[in-house]
Order: sequence, then C-alpha cells, then structure tokens
Amino acid sequence: MKLFFKKILVFVFPLFLLVVGMGFYLRNMNSLYKEKLSGIIEHANEIEILILGNSHASYGVNPNYFTDYAFNIAHPGQSIYFDKELTLQNLESLKRLKYVFISLDYHSLYFSSQRGERNIWSYYGHGIKHPSEDYNKADISPFLLGYYPRVSFSFLRKDLLAKWKFRNHAQYLDFNTEVGVIKTDVLVKGFVSFSGTNTSDFKNNYYQERMNGHDYLINNSTEEEMVLNELDELITKLHSKGITAIFFSTPTFKDYNKILEPDIITHNNLVIEELCKIYNMEFWDYSVKNDFIKEEFFNPDHLNKKGAERFSKMLNSRLKLYNN
Repeated sequence: MKLFFKKILVFVFPLFLLVVGMGFYLRNMNSLYKEKLSGIIEHANEIEILILGNSHASYGVNPNYFTDYAFNIAHPGQSIYFDKELTLQNLESLKRLKYVFISLDYHSLYFSSQRGERNIWSYYGHGIKHPSEDYNKADISPFLLGYYPRVSFSFLRKDLLAKWKFRNHAQYLDFNTEVGVIKTDVLVKGFVSFSGTNTSDFKNNYYQERMNGHDYLINNSTEEEMVLNELDELITKLHSKGITAIFFSTPTFKDYNKILEPDIITHNNLVIEELCKIYNMEFWDYSVKNDFIKEEFFNPDHLNKKGAERFSKMLNSRLKLYNN
C-alpha cells in the first residue's frame, strides 16, 4: 500500500508543481491591460485627454499627435462597461482631465460582458470584475480555470521565444501582441499599432466573415439597455466633474462598409442621436464617410500606424476648432 501511494505521489507531485508554477507565472505575466493601467497611474497628473474603446480605438488613435497630453486606454475586445470602470476608478487622480473620447462602433452598443474569456483576462490585468462573471474559479488557478492550459502554454511559448529572439535588443514589447504589431515597437501613452497592410484580408469572404460575427452578436444581444445605463453612469459622472465627453468612430474601409447591415446602422444612428441630445454631446463619426485608402488600414476595420497618424491629427484639429 505504501508503495502504491509513493507511486501516486511521484506522479502527482510534478503535476502539482506545474500547476503552481504556471499559476505564479500567469499571475505575474505582463499584459497590455497592466501596461495601460500603470501608464494611467504614472501619468495621472499630466493626462488631459482619455481615449476609450475597443480595438478600433486602441490601434487607431495615436495620443502622440494631440496637442494636449492624451492617453489611450482602449483595448481589443473592451466593452463600454470596462471603459467606464477604468475611467471612474482613476478619475479622482486625473486632476487635469478635460476630454474623454468614447468610441462607438457598429457593434459597441450591444455587448457589456466581453466575449469569450476576456472578462477573466482583463481581470488579471486590472482587477475589474464584470457583474455577470464568477471569478472564484479564476482566483483559484489562472492555469486551469482562467487562461486554461492551451492558452497558458501558448503565452509561455511566445514569451520564451520573444526573450530569446530579442535578447540583444534594448527593449521590446514584453507582453502578448497580435499579429501585425512589431515586437520592437514602443508603447507610448498607451498606444501601439499595426504596421503595414495585410492585403489577404481585403476580400469579400473576409468582409462577410467579420460581418457575420458582428451581426450574430447584435441580433442575439440582450445587453443594449445595460450598455446605455453604463454610458449614462460614465457621462453623468464626467459632466459632474466639468469634463467634456465626445462620441467618435474610427474609419473602416470603403468596400467593407458596403456590406454593413443598413437596419443596424439606422438603429445605431437613432440611438446615438438621442444620446447626443440627452447629454448635449457631439458624435464625430468617421466610420463610413471617410477617404482613407487601403494602405492606411491593416485590415478592413483597423487602421495601421499610417492611418492612425492621419486620423489622430484629424481628431486633434477638430478638437481645436471645438475649443474655439
């Protein structure tokens, strides 16, 4: 019997060490969430403009081209709920904040809870919990119940490869990045973007695949009212502090825009028009009506560095006129 338990122990103990070790690695692993949060805290006394939103704003608005000190806290897959919570939890320390740009895209009004495992992943990055999510299991083991083993090993593999590949570089982005982001770029004011154009994505079947995903989310959404309440909480708080909120949308490619569902666009426009009346706000909509060319996009609905530079300069110029 003792021999039997010894054999079990010999088998189980390495697995236990693996789970504990991977859990420690994952809890301390750097991420874009962590980088953006630490950036807000570090530059709280300087920030005058905040950019909120999902991947469109994250990759499409470069704070470096604003006259006033801007910071980008948008993130791929980020919902308005997390935009709101990130802003409000740091609001008291943002003494110089004057403007908050709130990104509203084709699908922004339809999801409060982030899709897939993003609620858990963002929680590990900045500690914000969505009310629909149970975080007890994620707290027990990031490896088994948070990121899950397949994703965890993928993070570890990419991390080790990057450490080896860029070992002679003074700096590199030491967190998981999407394909198209150069690892030796520098994250500045919460911003890093795609380089070049992924020409293979500029095809009708890719457009349709993207739209099918968005339309499925929209047509099956039960969260629109929740999102509107979250916007109300955010904007009301900003206005009480004398901070101006501005809705905006980033450019998307002309051929991609042709297959957008007209009824959804009409509904979005009606809702946003009503919001602008209620809160006395403006909506700077560049999504469909724009002259951006393919070379300024990484894929049909995300700007690259070149496009982000031009778009950010446009926002800055318009903000100057708005001030005047």
